[in-house]
Amino acid sequence: MSQPVSTKVSTAEQAAREDDRLLILRNELKKSEALVESLAKRRAERLAASDIVAADEAESDRIRVLSDIAGIKREIAATQPAPSPTQPRAPTAGVRALAAQPVQPKTEKAAPWWDVYGKSGRADAAVSGPSAQASRPTSARFEPSHRME
Repeated sequence: MSQPVSTKVSTAEQAAREDDRLLILRNELKKSEALVESLAKRRAERLAASDIVAADEAESDRIRVLSDIAGIKREIAATQPAPSPTQPRAPTAGVRALAAQPVQPKTEKAAPWWDVYGKSGRADAAVSGPSAQASRPTSARFEPSHRME
């Protein structure tokens, strides 16, 4: 039996391949971004000419190219070295903005999860008000001989 042949690539050769890959991805990104601008202009021109079909085609092409751009950006991000777990990551702008906001203490007890309107603590106040007495029927009686359908 023969053993599988393992191909080893030197570190320098792998680095050169990664550089080539990154260069190709960046060139593809530039082309795609230019194409998005071109498609947006084409759509505007077609709308100005009242050609809705061509405008819709240009828009669908633009959406497809935007998806391609997102994929290329993901590929470029994948070529970047990942931060090591021992190094603390710098907080992003969104995290810094949240950290800068003061925390407001809750002054009111939260309603139970099932009480979507938050009225569990106000049930007795709603019944004892003046409008509660007006809404109660005083002359209504239950008579079994009346059919309620």
